[in-house]
Amino acid sequence: MNAQDPHTQPSRRLVLAAGLGAAALGLTLPARAQETFPSKPIRILVGAGAGGSTDITARLVGTELAKLLGQPVVIENRPGASGTISVQQTVRAPADGHTLVWVGNSVMAISPFLYKEPGYDVRTLIPVSLATTSMFVIMASPEFKDLKQLIAYGKANPGKLSFGSNGVNGSLHLLSELLKTEAGFDAVHIPYKGGAESASATMGGQIQFYFDALSSNLALARTGKLNALAVTGSRRDKSLPDTPTMAELGLPAMTTDVFFGLVAPPGTPTPVVNKLADAMKTVLAQAPLREALSATGNEPQSTTPAEFRALVDKEAARFQALIKAKGIQPQ
Repeated sequence: MNAQDPHTQPSRRLVLAAGLGAAALGLTLPARAQETFPSKPIRILVGAGAGGSTDITARLVGTELAKLLGQPVVIENRPGASGTISVQQTVRAPADGHTLVWVGNSVMAISPFLYKEPGYDVRTLIPVSLATTSMFVIMASPEFKDLKQLIAYGKANPGKLSFGSNGVNGSLHLLSELLKTEAGFDAVHIPYKGGAESASATMGGQIQFYFDALSSNLALARTGKLNALAVTGSRRDKSLPDTPTMAELGLPAMTTDVFFGLVAPPGTPTPVVNKLADAMKTVLAQAPLREALSATGNEPQSTTPAEFRALVDKEAARFQALIKAKGIQPQ
């Protein structure tokens, strides 16, 4: 047997040192990812058109995140398909924290059970932090003074009522379908790209009512351009104290809340997620932002990634059971 040249054979000490060096490098990579993040502008995709509650909350929070993180935060509207397009594009982006998505109930807790192929697996998405909570409101054209009158008209005139939503099988569509079932009347669904379009269509007489986040409809309700018939919260909202809850009107099954928050694509490094979560906690504790969000009807509330995941899982289980009970089939 020929011995190898000792000058060409790596020593055991050298191999061990190289291995330890590689391990040390591996341990420092996550830390370095956090230290260097963000290294370029951050994109936050919003699955709704400009002017609605989803868009407004994202822009308010994004402005403060940009100041704190030292990089521009660009809000990009990707409306359509009940918000799922924005999530689909986010999961295809590099998982480095520079492309995020602003989410609500629909894409996290409802669409996964209403679409056979939503284009993403909600279980692999990484919730960063909750941002706000609010409630839904049913808005109607001025001819309807209260919900009782709307329901009575729907029962007496089958097919003559129409309602808008942010897309087929979205949370707003589902709420109207549930109302039809619970109250026993008929209405035709007309999908739009967001709540702002539904509001315009109602004021223009193309539809008679729609559900949307209360926060983006306060001005319409206060000016009387449209009537707020009921809210879905467990109690009346202080912004519209004269508007009853669904439960008060004998429809307790309609009680639900709205949430908005920040989500990262699968595979985003944990240190980056934590840095974003810490940033969300910091900005959502600032009085000016809290006041701005509250003025739109949204209650600021930050969470840890784990707490946000628990909320999403809870809401998903609730809506999945509801969808199954109503016999709604995935499209």
